[in-house]
Amino acid sequence: MSHSTLALPASDRGWILCSGGSEIARNADLSALVGHRSDVLVALPAASVSTFVAELPPVEAALHESMIKAQVDKRGLSAKGPALIDYERIGETDRGETFAVRVVAEPSPDTILPTAGGYETSAGLRGKASPGTNAMIWREHGRLILGVFIDGIPAHVQVLSGKPELGKALASEVKLILLGLRGESVFENAAPRELLLALDPIGEKEWIEFRSALSIPVRPEVPRFPVKAEDRPRLLPSAIVDHRRRRRNGVRRLAILAVGLVVYAVVGFWVWKEAKATEREMASLERRIGIIQPDVERVQLVEERWSRLEPAFDKDLFPIVQLSRITAALPGSGVVIREYRTTGQDIRVRGQARDVQLANRLLEDLQGMNGFERYEWSMPNPRVERNNTATFEIQGKLKHEGTDA
Repeated sequence: MSHSTLALPASDRGWILCSGGSEIARNADLSALVGHRSDVLVALPAASVSTFVAELPPVEAALHESMIKAQVDKRGLSAKGPALIDYERIGETDRGETFAVRVVAEPSPDTILPTAGGYETSAGLRGKASPGTNAMIWREHGRLILGVFIDGIPAHVQVLSGKPELGKALASEVKLILLGLRGESVFENAAPRELLLALDPIGEKEWIEFRSALSIPVRPEVPRFPVKAEDRPRLLPSAIVDHRRRRRNGVRRLAILAVGLVVYAVVGFWVWKEAKATEREMASLERRIGIIQPDVERVQLVEERWSRLEPAFDKDLFPIVQLSRITAALPGSGVVIREYRTTGQDIRVRGQARDVQLANRLLEDLQGMNGFERYEWSMPNPRVERNNTATFEIQGKLKHEGTDA
């Protein structure tokens, strides 16, 4: 991600906040300088970053990270915890690829800002500010830093051990460092051709002594800052990664909760609306029932009265007519009717037959007689007397009596 607001180590012990390539604020405390801004790119000080060149044989790109990690461990640059390792390709030959590797073993606690937009090294930002530079010296947190660049990418960064002023001693140290770099194959065709002094101010005597002791041209320049810079995701401290993950999870939970509340509100409103509609419908039905209830009661009363009067109007229910039909169903002899009772709804006939067969025959004749088809006829087993006669009781009930009632 590109950032136009940068926080860089100042030449003294403080920090500089710049935007669009210009300084806008300065403070000794980085957190106080940045505040709660989330668009600031923080430059890691050169003293906390180890930079070296790694040459890898031709392998798949997926293996680069593990091979570079092995070289970091071999150099003893890994911290007790996971170190921050960043790398960029700076060359490619038939023998393989060359990478500039940057390692931050233990980020300084004062550089870990949970709201920071991203991280880069201060040397990386210096190279972007002066992309055509081969070598540069700048002052950072009171110490002089030497950076050697290939295509604007820092390939070697070293904190100079001499005094933080120009002079013959510092020039000798820089000369030895540059001579030592010639032993690495990557610098055979990319040896520094010019040294840029991004220092302000420079004394004339110091300048002459320093320049005369070096074999490459030296050029002073006012310190510059890049207008924009890209952050390096691999340099993001794990504490900030965890903080961002927790913040994303918190935002996700809030979003889920908000969606749940909206759904709950919509469902609740729909249920409330349906309940109101049901309540109105029930009230309407109750009003209708209240209107027709007297008519229903009158109909029920009329039906009840008719059920009591119906036998007086239906000839099939007249006792005399029923007795006449029962008498007509009797066989010529062998059956005597002792008792006959009727309510219109029920008929009960008790009698005595010469034998059980005659009693069953009488039951069958009643079941098939016209005018008695409305009745359901039944007869319990007749009781056989000592003289072998059978005492019987035949019952008839109007069909669907319960429904009609």
